[in-house]
Amino acid sequence: MDRRDYVMRLIEQVGQMLLALRRRILAREVTTSETREELRAAARAGGLDYDLARAMTPDTLLLMVAPGGEVDPGRCWLLAEMFYLEGVEAELVGQVGEARDSLERAAFLFGMLQPIAGNLVGLPESAPRIEEIERRLTGLPPGHRRMVAAGARLAAGAR
Repeated sequence: MDRRDYVMRLIEQVGQMLLALRRRILAREVTTSETREELRAAARAGGLDYDLARAMTPDTLLLMVAPGGEVDPGRCWLLAEMFYLEGVEAELVGQVGEARDSLERAAFLFGMLQPIAGNLVGLPESAPRIEEIERRLTGLPPGHRRMVAAGARLAAGAR
């Protein structure tokens, strides 16, 4: 079996876990701490360190998803979806600053996926997620959009 096929199947399985978590977050069936634990578990299953990613700047996030200079679509999508879910959870419980930060990180990462052909089977595409994130960010009280602006510059350089 080709290693790339194995990795893609693993990412798709973790993606399905995240889609199920999204449904539970929107239905308010999980707490913030349960959400975080499930995100950490999904990251571990995908070979990532979620807490480390949360502490990274746009520059270092870029290194995590494009270690050789080329974006790894699976890693990028997993991190983007995890930040998106964390942002939605934070928004729903009224943690505006955290919601903004997480959603901006998600938009940054999803933005890096847009020029990449061959979306992951069965997982949401980046363009609709970015549109949803933009709507959510617009609905939050005003704040500085530093991550999205930095992400656009970095992503342009990575292509």
